[in-house]
Amino acid sequence: MDLIAGDIIDGTVTDFGSDGEGVIKLDGYPVFVPCALVGEEVCARIVYVKKDCAFGEVTKIIKPSSSRVKPRCPYFGKCGGCDLQHADTALQLEIKRESVRRAIKKFAGLNLDVPAPVRLNDWEYRNKLSLPFAYNARSKRVSLGFYEKRSHKAVSMKWCPLHGEWAAELIAVLTDWANQFEISVYDENGRKGLLRHAVARMLDALSLTIVINGDKLPHFAELTERLTSTFGKFALYISSNTRADNVIMGDSVRLVSGTEEAQSLGRFKAVVSPKSFLQVNNAVRDALYDGVANALVGFSGDIVELYSGVGLLTAQLALRMPEASIISVEIEKSASCDAEKLMRSLGISGRVKCVCSDAKLFCKDIEGNGRALILDPPRRGCDREVLESATGFDKIVYISCNPQTLARDLNILSKSFEIDRIQPYDMFPQTSNVETLVVLQRK
Repeated sequence: MDLIAGDIIDGTVTDFGSDGEGVIKLDGYPVFVPCALVGEEVCARIVYVKKDCAFGEVTKIIKPSSSRVKPRCPYFGKCGGCDLQHADTALQLEIKRESVRRAIKKFAGLNLDVPAPVRLNDWEYRNKLSLPFAYNARSKRVSLGFYEKRSHKAVSMKWCPLHGEWAAELIAVLTDWANQFEISVYDENGRKGLLRHAVARMLDALSLTIVINGDKLPHFAELTERLTSTFGKFALYISSNTRADNVIMGDSVRLVSGTEEAQSLGRFKAVVSPKSFLQVNNAVRDALYDGVANALVGFSGDIVELYSGVGLLTAQLALRMPEASIISVEIEKSASCDAEKLMRSLGISGRVKCVCSDAKLFCKDIEGNGRALILDPPRRGCDREVLESATGFDKIVYISCNPQTLARDLNILSKSFEIDRIQPYDMFPQTSNVETLVVLQRK
């Protein structure tokens, strides 16, 4: 296709891509257009061109879809955090259901009947906020905001509808403080400047980590005073990160104000350290973990859980399955320590062994026969060593946040296991992301 950047095209959207974007085909050549819905006739400007596809942006909706709705967020289309605010709930769920089904068919060769995702909320569901600091040379002001899609340019923002009012309050506190005292912002090119990221989690109380390119935070007393006035109870951490990479947190995180306390997490309280993984949607997380527990009811063997985080699922299983012994494996040291604290507080540390280890290293020495295996890997999926070891288990429960890597791994696991059940969960409404639970039984 003879297209160049800047070209204007008209076309009908006939399909959607992996990120929920619309697809226009010009003589079979696909043009991916974000914010366009299937069935719509749109005018689009070509942004960049590749050999096998092109990417564009909507300039005009000629014929809108009946599923189109007005986005709630004024930053939608600029901010890279959301993909689907312009689609109604029914269409969002269908896109996510179909993305799971397609991925499994394409990468695993399996034709599965995938049900609609479980959706329990639409807005203000995120318990975690992670934003880079940015400096606008024209206005000479510091701001916070999500990155634009496929860029490291932050969109200055005051609030986000996926977070509660607490996030808007925190953004205001941090930006007012940084601007009043003219605190420098880290520049990726020159590698100078202090403020890099603000990472916060709100459960019972605020936990805030400020990532800096240095060791000390200036005007510390003024910041804590403002946090106290706004939030009352909080824990403030500093993480020093002087690396020139895309990893947000530094190697160490230190508590500089407040106390690290147990937070309400479903049926119990647990300590969640700043670097520990925790699902961002409390309600859907609890439903997902109930699904895992239900899948294991009646299983008589012991359980090994890899990528276990702070041990929330581990603890829930141990309480619902009082005869089972569970090994909980997590590579992040702080999360593994949090898990140990949780098991002790619940009086189940005698049946639950918390191991701080890389999953692929741990699997080398574990016998799977007679045991069930729980997998909850990051977006990249499981390492091959883990999958090879997994074939020795009797039952597998796989939690995935990426349909494509899930399908890749199922292609391997399905040689030894039958897929007993699959259920997507809408952990991330308004985005194209979807969480999927798969239960596998040895053939």
